[in-house]
Amino acid sequence: MGNRSTILDVANRAGVGKVTVSYVLNGQAEAARISKATIDKVNQAALELNYRPNAHARNLATKKAHAIGVVFQYGDYFSRQSNFITEVLRSVCQACVDADVDVTLHTRPTTDPVTEANVLSDGRVDAVILIRDENDPVHKILLDRNFPAVLFFCRSEDQRSAFVSCDNYSGGRVAVNHLLGLGHRRIAMLRGSEHSVDSNDRFHGYLSALESAGITPNPDFVIPSSELEKLAVILKQPDRPTALFSWSDDTAMEAIRQAEACGLSVPQDLSVIGYDGTAAGEMFQPPLTSVRQPIEQIARTAVQLAVQLATDKAVVKNQFILPPTLITRESTTTIHPDFLQSSDNEVTSL
Repeated sequence: MGNRSTILDVANRAGVGKVTVSYVLNGQAEAARISKATIDKVNQAALELNYRPNAHARNLATKKAHAIGVVFQYGDYFSRQSNFITEVLRSVCQACVDADVDVTLHTRPTTDPVTEANVLSDGRVDAVILIRDENDPVHKILLDRNFPAVLFFCRSEDQRSAFVSCDNYSGGRVAVNHLLGLGHRRIAMLRGSEHSVDSNDRFHGYLSALESAGITPNPDFVIPSSELEKLAVILKQPDRPTALFSWSDDTAMEAIRQAEACGLSVPQDLSVIGYDGTAAGEMFQPPLTSVRQPIEQIARTAVQLAVQLATDKAVVKNQFILPPTLITRESTTTIHPDFLQSSDNEVTSL
């Protein structure tokens, strides 16, 4: 195999200078007022020599990779069968296409924040958008280095941080108020990771809505989604919940499967409401009532903000909290009359 052709080889074959070749092959010929005849000669020479631009060298010269990195808390999130992640990635990819930048998925596992921050800021991407846990050390390191980083579907108390998220506290209240409005008083919650900003905000909204209705939250009714098997135990108790708020649509659909395995019918015996508003919830049986967060808008705004930060454009606003929307479908209904006489949760507060 011969040596790889260089830009000098193309210039010699076309009979022009290296700068002219660079302008043509980088799509800047019109701005440089290069004639069509010269453009054709350069392109023909590049074709004959099978010349391929060296992206790494170009990145070093321009100090731009024209790529955005997508970072989740753990790399294996990208391979999980999650309807939420699927919709997030689809929205991110479309936003990057519209912004004319590439997408790089960060999947390398590491337990060292400094090492991970080094990988993210080594020049392979111009900026990153991240879904990270509360007080994430990698995010802090990137902020300390002034590397363009935008949190999305989460937020930070650090005033330096840029983020785009949903008003998850209000979303939690919306979910529980919907169930309260249907007459439910024994309302359980499937909670995400205790380190998740979004899950914690939704949980606090859940507590707030119950307390505003004069209901003391039952600690036994709060189940970590990582311990979903506990739901079956609670659903078999005499004073079981009549309704369930799940922190995500994916977990809500799994909860419905568990409830049906316990001999309960949804929504007649148990009303279930999810969170995210994914398309999969609409196709599920029964179609899932959910609090929809604007996934596409959050992803698009995060990409646009990352591009602005990477190109040093003036950013007027770098923190966005977008409102959720209640989507009422068939997985929730009014409480069964048999439960009306014993509907108060008279237990120790959380």
